[in-house]
Amino acid sequence: MRSRRTPQLVAVETVLRETADHPTAAEIHRRVEHLLPQVSLGTVYRNLEKMVRDGRAVPVRLDGEATRYDGTVAVHDHFVCRGCGGITDLLEPMGPRVDTAALERAGYAVAAHSLALYGTCPACC
Repeated sequence: MRSRRTPQLVAVETVLRETADHPTAAEIHRRVEHLLPQVSLGTVYRNLEKMVRDGRAVPVRLDGEATRYDGTVAVHDHFVCRGCGGITDLLEPMGPRVDTAALERAGYAVAAHSLALYGTCPACC
């Protein structure tokens, strides 16, 4: 069941869809404040949780950093630049996909997987 489309939810979704830099909730909050000055950080978090639950956003958790959010919900991996900290969506498969059949036979219910490649982006080389 999809969440009710409140002005706050629409604003959070708009900001996330219009940014490709995988922002944190705090960064999304700062951007949403330009649209809805009274919005709280808690409201942004609740709406991000709704979007994740509804399949309209993906949390990206990398190396102990604050959770970032991705508006691209198709299965894909990420490249993280150790120079500038930028995160790039890798929409083309980077090799064989993870075979989850063995885990499922062992009783695990795999819902998703995430691969992050770390290195230096072309701008930082």
